[in-house]
Amino acid sequence: MSACAPRACCRPRAPPTLLDITAKIVAAAIPFQRIEERYERIPEPVQRRVVYWSFPRDERDICMYSSLARAPPDDHRNIAFCRGLKLLEAGCVENVLQVDKRVCGRLTSRV
Repeated sequence: MSACAPRACCRPRAPPTLLDITAKIVAAAIPFQRIEERYERIPEPVQRRVVYWSFPRDERDICMYSSLARAPPDDHRNIAFCRGLKLLEAGCVENVLQVDKRVCGRLTSRV
């Protein structure tokens, strides 16, 4: 590698596409279910980007949404998010898929 070759961290990033910008704005303002109910045909690339931006990115938000009304606020051991995180860290979760509010996956026991 020559001294003048640009490194991966220094290369300029491509600007976000109009589809990504729009999908992010739509996902922040409108539930995907309402979009599906209103429009008969939504192109698949548009669906994928809106769904992608519909899910929370921040761990704190994910924890809040996964734990609403499931455990007393003082008992952090029983929060669904914490239990799920412990299973993930232990390597007991495989093939995870989330669609809307439902999460499915395969739990394995590691011995």
